[in-house]
Amino acid sequence: MKKALPPYCVICHGQGTDAAHLIPKSIYPEHYTNPLNIVIMCRECHKRYDNDKEFRQKQKRLISIVKSFDELAANRYFDL
Repeated sequence: MKKALPPYCVICHGQGTDAAHLIPKSIYPEHYTNPLNIVIMCRECHKRYDNDKEFRQKQKRLISIVKSFDELAANRYFDL
């Protein structure tokens, strides 16, 4: 699945290295393999996205993607 994704970070557009889940598989296992839930991020953006709610809330395009397949999860995970 990772090979089908663009090689650039979806946030900073730098060289991406990590396949990242937009909403975590530990909380939303039903979206573990959903292609809309998997994007490429660089290591720094991935770490900030996972650990910094304010940073995550600024990613409006990513919030829209999550809302497209699970609006309730988007509202909960991004604390909207």
